[in-house]
Amino acid sequence: MIPQYILEKLVCFSEEEINNLNGQNDIDRSIFINQKSNTIDYHHLLEDNQLFSVRKHTRFCQYPAHKHNYIELMYVYGGSMTHTIESKNITIHQGELLLLNQNIEHAIDYCDENDIIFNFIIRPEFLSFLSTMLDDDNDVSRFIFDTLYSYDNDGEYLVFKVQDNDKVKEYIESIIIHLYEPRLHNDLELKLLVGLLLTELMNHPESIESYSGDSYEKVLGSMILKYIHLNYKEGSLAELSALIHQPNYKICKLIKKQTHQTFTQLLQEEKLKVATHLLVTTNMSMNDLIIEVGYENISYFYRIFKKKYQMTPQDYRRQFQSGDIL
Repeated sequence: MIPQYILEKLVCFSEEEINNLNGQNDIDRSIFINQKSNTIDYHHLLEDNQLFSVRKHTRFCQYPAHKHNYIELMYVYGGSMTHTIESKNITIHQGELLLLNQNIEHAIDYCDENDIIFNFIIRPEFLSFLSTMLDDDNDVSRFIFDTLYSYDNDGEYLVFKVQDNDKVKEYIESIIIHLYEPRLHNDLELKLLVGLLLTELMNHPESIESYSGDSYEKVLGSMILKYIHLNYKEGSLAELSALIHQPNYKICKLIKKQTHQTFTQLLQEEKLKVATHLLVTTNMSMNDLIIEVGYENISYFYRIFKKKYQMTPQDYRRQFQSGDIL
């Protein structure tokens, strides 16, 4: 239950909202990639090491068509909000959520005083730790894989009709309380709460409405990414080729087109993601961890890890435990 004083803050007008009511409702161009772009840049919304943030949606204005270079999750705490996506009006009601990938363009209609909406600004890297735990094949897991790996995705969005899900409401309310009542290790707790929220959404595929262009190539690409996720230790192009009944050259071409990487590079990326997950969730020794993710050459593992994360595995573990990596 959200305390009364926080509820009062939620309905209070921000300075930006007061300006909107006074007719000074110019869109803040400083958060876009540049003055001519219609893409909002997370670098203007998040600190350098920050992987996500949550903010209240600004009311009393319309947002013209725009994109983001981050994932956006919008939760309607009260009232409703209407988006225009691909010439369709999508209305999200109280207790529902909308998840948008980086490639979707949307406009947002005017929100009134009683429309209380929270925007989760999520860098794709934040979803990496979730991808290490995904086994089920559903709309959310496919969304996460495509978001992490694919560069030529169509725009995609998911609507979650979860207004009767008490767990979702509990996680959202806990996140809101953490925002207004910061505590020790607040950022780490927020990260875990957002992870629990996304996991709960995955557990209820019956509540999801999916909107995307599922071309044959996209479906095939999702199958390839799923294979790499599950077989990162010993996966091979030959085995994948036999599994999906496609020649090696076609798989390599599709991987390059969708991810700008090679099959080998994707395997390495997955191994490193699993390694970071094990570093922060276990006390596994470094030698055991390196073997667990499929490497035998310890010095090679250290070299590629440091190249990607600009620190050693031990430093990564220490920084996460101290809350510097969020």
